[in-house]
Amino acid sequence: MKLFKLYEQVEEEQKESQEPTLITLTPVDKKFLKLMQNKDVDWSDGAEIWRFLSDTLYIEDMELKMRLAYLYMEQLVDEDEGETYDDLEKVSLDMENIMSNFDDKQLALAEHFDLPPFLIEESGYSHYGLDQYENEDDGGTYAIGDEDEMDDAIDEYAQNRVDDGIEYFEDWYLEDHLEPNDSAIEQFAEEEADHRLSDMTDEEILEEAGYDSMDEAKEQWEEKDSEKDDIEERMNDLSMEKDELESEQEDLDYEEDEDEYNRLEEEIDLKQEEIGDLEYELNDLEAEMERLQEISEGEEVEQAKDELRENYTENYLEEIRNDGVDYFVSNLGMDRESVIDGFFWLDEESLKEAIKNDEGWEVLASYDGNYDEINMDGNLYIIVRTD
Repeated sequence: MKLFKLYEQVEEEQKESQEPTLITLTPVDKKFLKLMQNKDVDWSDGAEIWRFLSDTLYIEDMELKMRLAYLYMEQLVDEDEGETYDDLEKVSLDMENIMSNFDDKQLALAEHFDLPPFLIEESGYSHYGLDQYENEDDGGTYAIGDEDEMDDAIDEYAQNRVDDGIEYFEDWYLEDHLEPNDSAIEQFAEEEADHRLSDMTDEEILEEAGYDSMDEAKEQWEEKDSEKDDIEERMNDLSMEKDELESEQEDLDYEEDEDEYNRLEEEIDLKQEEIGDLEYELNDLEAEMERLQEISEGEEVEQAKDELRENYTENYLEEIRNDGVDYFVSNLGMDRESVIDGFFWLDEESLKEAIKNDEGWEVLASYDGNYDEINMDGNLYIIVRTD
């Protein structure tokens, strides 16, 4: 770059001579320096000097423009004392001292744009913590930082994105960074189940749970009661028949009527077996009648309600697990922000990391989405245009 070519040339001459470098002013130098002086160009305003040389004098030679600019900025003559550039032959140009007026980032930007550093001016405000500078040549604003500063800047950018609110993120982007608030969701599911049950009649609850209705249970109980009467009557008949057989058996002499005695014994056993079978049947029937009576009197409604409440709650939980935020938005018309605030935990750190990884340093270049790198004295700087 011409800037540093001039700087290195002067610096090398100073090292060799161990004295400040003296530059011989050419007639061309004097001509242009006098023009600037006559036009009252501000010697302390590098941008004004550069514009005059470029736009008024139409000088295209970059090396000549830099030479003239630095010479003029040195304020080599004192008009009040009657001094003129024609009186000068050799002048001292201390480039090291000139360069010391600029910070490392200005010099890096100057190197990058192939401009003198006085055309890189501090903007006075930062960009996500990065120092910003105005390029007086192209009118652009640029932020610059080393790798650590860029990482800090993208971290601040990501935090700002999160702080701005989740309404600026697509649903699919947030999904991986949301954790369900189990207690809140379970409470919601239980309340929804209770609300659903509150709109149902006892008959509807029993039917939904697979129980007999109260009216049906009453009818069935009456049928079972009739069956019970029949069984009890049959058991009485069998008992009487058994008693008769036992009485007949007692009148026999076993030794004289052994065959008849044994035949009666077998019939008695059969009667007793039938009675036993009917007793089992009667017990089952009475248990069923007790159940039907409880249903007909509404005693099983609470049990049915508890079963439905458990099933409904689990169904709601399963739907929410599958649909996530969309369950509340699509089914209940709730806004996404309220849903996340009430039923989910937002992992902000995870979201920030995703933003940083997905968008990278390029997002800091708000003007064109690109960044450049330049290495100055072993230090890597990243440059982004912001305006």
